Amino acid sequence: MSNQTVSVVRLTLFKHSHQSFVAALDEAQIHHERVQLFSTQPQASGIVESISALSDAMPWNSLAKIIIAWIDARKSREVIIQTEDGRVIHAKGYSASDIQKFLPLSVNVTVIDTKPADEI
Repeated sequence: MSNQTVSVVRLTLFKHSHQSFVAALDEAQIHHERVQLFSTQPQASGIVESISALSDAMPWNSLAKIIIAWIDARKSREVIIQTEDGRVIHAKGYSASDIQKFLPLSVNVTVIDTKPADEI
C-alpha cells in the first residue's frame, strides 16, 4: 500500500477567465473537473474547477507556466493564490518557478479576466 497523498488545486474562475483558462489547461493536457457547489447561503458567482493528482504526479511546473503565460497574454488578467497560512499572493510579476513553490501551499487560486476575449 502506498503512503502518497493526493494534492488538490482549487481554481475559482471569475468574469471572462473561464473559457481561456480552461482552454489553456486542456491544451497542456492537465485534467480538471468542474466542482458543483450547493449552499443555502449566497455564493460568489465564480466557476470552480479542481485539479487533483497523487502528490508526485501533480503537474505543478506545467500549471505554474500556464498561469504566467495566461497572465502575460493580456493586461486585464490576474491570478491570486491564497495559502493555508493566510497569505495572499498576486501572481503578476512572479516567475513560473516562484509560482510553482506557492501552488502546493494553496487553498484557492482565483483566476480573473476583466475583459471579454473579443476586447483588447
